[in-house]
Amino acid sequence: MHTITSIIDVKPYTITVTFDGNEKRKINFDSLLIDFPVLKDESIFRLASLDDYPTLKWDGLAKMRELDGTIQPAPLDFCPDTLFGMSEPVGN
Repeated sequence: MHTITSIIDVKPYTITVTFDGNEKRKINFDSLLIDFPVLKDESIFRLASLDDYPTLKWDGLAKMRELDGTIQPAPLDFCPDTLFGMSEPVGN
């Protein structure tokens, strides 16, 4: 299991992060923009942050059904193992 320990840089559709083990990697989100078109908005994309897991998240971009049936905003997040697989190492 991988975890993301810090966000180094956020540019349109790429995020450079530090994974566990102090490994710096760049994640390209181009392939996900078809399924998550809201991330095409650069001002929204730049709002990426870390959640408690920790992995990348964007607050309020997903929806979640509560036990009472109401729909509430929820964070859009991605499995850190998936993000690691999509990423490329960054030189020191």
